[in-house]
Amino acid sequence: MQRVWLGAVRILSGALIAAMYATPQTYTVSARPGAVNYIEGTAYIDGTVVSAKAAKTTFLSASDSLSTDAGKVEVLLTPGVFLRVGENSEVRMISASLTNTRVELNRGEAMIEAAGLLKDNNIEVINHGASITMEKNGLYRFRADNPPTAAVLEGKADVRLGDRKLSLGKDRQTELSESLKAEKFDPKQPDELYAWSNVRSQYSAAASYSAANSAIASSFDAWGGYAGSYTPGWFWNSGFNSWAWLPGNGAFYSPFGYGFYGPGLVGYAPVVVAPVRGGSYWNGRNVPVPVNGNNPPAVGFRVNSPWANHVARQQAARSFSQSGFTTGSGTPAGAFAGHSGWSGAREPGNSGGNYHGAAGGAHPAVGGGAGGGAGHSGGGGGGHSRQ
Repeated sequence: MQRVWLGAVRILSGALIAAMYATPQTYTVSARPGAVNYIEGTAYIDGTVVSAKAAKTTFLSASDSLSTDAGKVEVLLTPGVFLRVGENSEVRMISASLTNTRVELNRGEAMIEAAGLLKDNNIEVINHGASITMEKNGLYRFRADNPPTAAVLEGKADVRLGDRKLSLGKDRQTELSESLKAEKFDPKQPDELYAWSNVRSQYSAAASYSAANSAIASSFDAWGGYAGSYTPGWFWNSGFNSWAWLPGNGAFYSPFGYGFYGPGLVGYAPVVVAPVRGGSYWNGRNVPVPVNGNNPPAVGFRVNSPWANHVARQQAARSFSQSGFTTGSGTPAGAFAGHSGWSGAREPGNSGGNYHGAAGGAHPAVGGGAGGGAGHSGGGGGGHSRQ
């Protein structure tokens, strides 16, 4: 685990937000799965090189194959669900429907980060004859090695191979073979794709925060309504040169601890300013990054394994418990209960997912005090997402 960007992470100032988002942007709205959102290195669709500059207009259709050599790719599935493909890998889009999204891993490795999985979504990965369906928000890892494997870092998956079925929970993996049994996942194993996904998750959260603020500034029917009534989906954010996930309402948290807030709640979101990496425009620049105030990410750390990230998040929780968080306007941020792939737990006494802190109210101790990293995250988003 390395500490990087020393001195660059700080609590957000209202002046910075005003300067960055004073002018509304024009957005293109898409609900279509299969957008090729970011390419690092070289990627191909059906053997043809894909330009990294063509992200806005490049989509995978049914039967399209996406491959890499010395490169990685982020593909957007249903809103709030990210597919990341590692080096020397190939995936094939089987179905790009919002209610039936199916991808096949032919070789190499892939990871799915699900923060906005809806009850009507069916996100399925086919890996050497086995079918793996995401049952909850979380983080899922797939390898097409010999033997092929599926792992659940956070969340829950249903695995089927022939007439055999296995329910796979957090920190468990299985070889996709006739035995099909759950084994403990080793979180200390170095994982470059995991580290890259963490970086991309931070960039995606920053792009989403920008989009949510601009939605409020625009405030007209192109966004689906006024005063908190917004249509969720992928929105093209030209400032970040990226599709941004904008929840219609509520607060949603990635398994890495970053926050995605609907326009009605973004003004209450706890935010820190940090350099974002893994993007084509803001790469290395300081921007506001929304976080899960109850279980914050390891902002300012570069980690190379799930265990290293866990330790770094404990340290971050202890640090932020001393300073607290502020919103974009500079007021102290309250607590949220939203969807989180990290813990999947509801905040005690909260059956929904609505904001239940007062703007300007004191922020509770983050991460459960001295233990760190044990804060609660819960319900959220109108009650229709899976946890």
